[in-house]
Amino acid sequence: MKSNVLLYIMYLLMIIHPSISSLKAQVFDTTKVDADSIRKILKVSTEAFSKSTKEEEERGVYLLELAEKLALNMDDPYLEIEVNRKKTTFFLDKNDSNGVKEYLDKNLKIINQLGDKRQLGLYYENLGVSKSMQGKKEEGFEAYVIAEQLLREHGEVKDVIDINYNLSVRYLRLKSWDKAIEYALKSLKAVEETAVKENRRRNLYLFLAEGYTNLGRYEDTQNCFSKIEEDETPYSNELYFKGKLFHQKGFYYAQIGDYRQSSSFYRQSSQSYLDYSEQRTKDIGNALALFNQLNLKEEENKRFKIENKLKAEQLRNREFIILFGVMIIMGLLLISILQYRASLFKTKVNKLLKKNNEELVEANHKVDKALKAKGEFLDSVTHELLTPLNTIKGTTFLLQKEKLTKHQENQMKLINLSSDYLLGLITDVIHLNDLDKGELELKNEEFDLKPLVNNLIDSSVMMKKGNNRIHKAIDNNIPDSLKGDILKFSQIFLKILDNALKFTRSGDIYIDVILISKDDKQAKIKFSIRDTGIGMSEKQIDKAFVAFNQGSVKINREYGGTGLGLSIVKRILKLHGSDIILNSKPENGTSVHFTMNFDISKRSTKESIFEENTFVELSKEVNVLLVEDNKVNQLLTEKIISNYGFYCDSANDGEEAVDMVKKNKYCMVLMDIMMPKMDGFEATKYIKQMDKKLPVVALTAISEKFNKEKFNKVGIYTVLSKPVNPELLYDTIMSCCE
Repeated sequence: MKSNVLLYIMYLLMIIHPSISSLKAQVFDTTKVDADSIRKILKVSTEAFSKSTKEEEERGVYLLELAEKLALNMDDPYLEIEVNRKKTTFFLDKNDSNGVKEYLDKNLKIINQLGDKRQLGLYYENLGVSKSMQGKKEEGFEAYVIAEQLLREHGEVKDVIDINYNLSVRYLRLKSWDKAIEYALKSLKAVEETAVKENRRRNLYLFLAEGYTNLGRYEDTQNCFSKIEEDETPYSNELYFKGKLFHQKGFYYAQIGDYRQSSSFYRQSSQSYLDYSEQRTKDIGNALALFNQLNLKEEENKRFKIENKLKAEQLRNREFIILFGVMIIMGLLLISILQYRASLFKTKVNKLLKKNNEELVEANHKVDKALKAKGEFLDSVTHELLTPLNTIKGTTFLLQKEKLTKHQENQMKLINLSSDYLLGLITDVIHLNDLDKGELELKNEEFDLKPLVNNLIDSSVMMKKGNNRIHKAIDNNIPDSLKGDILKFSQIFLKILDNALKFTRSGDIYIDVILISKDDKQAKIKFSIRDTGIGMSEKQIDKAFVAFNQGSVKINREYGGTGLGLSIVKRILKLHGSDIILNSKPENGTSVHFTMNFDISKRSTKESIFEENTFVELSKEVNVLLVEDNKVNQLLTEKIISNYGFYCDSANDGEEAVDMVKKNKYCMVLMDIMMPKMDGFEATKYIKQMDKKLPVVALTAISEKFNKEKFNKVGIYTVLSKPVNPELLYDTIMSCCE
């Protein structure tokens, strides 16, 4: 109550004299104001703007800025949206497109965080008005359509008045009479139900009259004219509306063949428009004259003030001129002394900087060496880990082709599960290291997003085999053919979905894919995954994107995992210029959403990105040379190649491989890299000197990205990572030997 009384007192003071603005600012800065008080400020501001005088407009601007400042300290997002919407309306009236865009963007950011569909509908309504005023009619119309759908489904009754009004106007201009009538009736119904914006009623009846007349529904047209005449809202002095009404009546009577009445009403319409034009001209002339008088008077007052101020300055200057001269001399002496000291200090600083620079250069050399050692260490460790893992994966692949008992099949599944987990951990560590070094590049491949998302969901659910219920909603307005990095997007989506499935047991998973905006070149799409799982505390959310963090030891033991998923997701989204937003509460589930921009392809996607491998018989015998120093891996890889019907010779190191290429003819060479005597790089160099066309495929555990320059230098055809996927190995042999 105290704050409300204070607001009214301040408003009265402002009416008395505008010069107390600084006092008002001090009072409001030190007074706590509630949301209702701010809304009253907004109301007074709107009333001030409606009075159309310079003084009232200045008062309205001040109150609007004051409301914005106070709302920022309230921590009330809906109040902030309301203030921003008032600012948007203000800039729309001023035709300031930059100001409109700024506050529309502010509101969209808040609305996306809230996930409020009603507020999103009101945002699109303002966006449509903005686009229409800029002359972008189609973009404005698209925004109106989105706004109408959202407000119809999620808004209040009063919310649909303006959007249906604007759509009716749009369809009238397009001469789509049925649509214009439909939306005018919807707007009129909302006005009648809410008794809000009743001044719209007569215009809506005029829209209906135009639509009915053009459709030949003349009785309905007459009813609309009667409703306008019965409307208690006065319009006798509103010449512009009378001009429109008489024009419509003239058109109506022309349609029914009463040309005398038509001519009369057209004449009255022209007179009303003429009177309106003269009235506006007179009002503008009076306003300009008054404005010029006020400006002249204000300029004269300023001139008197300046003259008085100059005289006072001249008197003061006579008294201080001698003192000022002395101060200049002393200042010059002081500057000279400071310059001398600064020169000495600069010399010392330069010496220190030179020394520090030398130390920095040396430190950089050490860092470069450390990074190189880190890369070599990572290659060595991954090679040592992936080499035995290759043995495990190869053995399980071969054993699965044998006849096994039920118990043995279960044991094989456990081995596969453990090896896949270990492989995933190693891959994530390597991937995270590549992201930290900034060595990953984004591809731009053509694909269809909707079947891709469906396949990712189905495969993830099948792998987890839980009792969760999946609810998915994919926007049908998403274009069929997009361009982007399929692998990176799949990694992002799967890691978030896998987390939702892992931390939810016998619950619900909600997946929404929504088209936010679209133009001729790009589509902006929002992905949301919400679960009803265990949720997270604020402390756990703060650490969710830290590598190897699982929230707690208890969660790690119960649910497993490495804690790398969200860390990798955040870094990949950063490459796309986006970010991940995570909301969660303990025992209330977790909501994760992100947005991505995709290029829109001109061509339709002709082939699915998920194709099953088919085995094709070659017209010639295929002889492959396998170079592998590990005997177990050598035997397993030979067995896999032989099972596909190919011939395979083996070499134990690079020297032996070079000798065998000299003696025999092979269609390709599978080359390990880290070997004794002669490594794979050197061996490939010698082989290429003998036969430039012979494909050499690296079969290795070292990082392809980190050693890409070496692979290219010696002429490696492609790189297969250990443990090798048998089907990928088959496809590679086929591509090299066909």
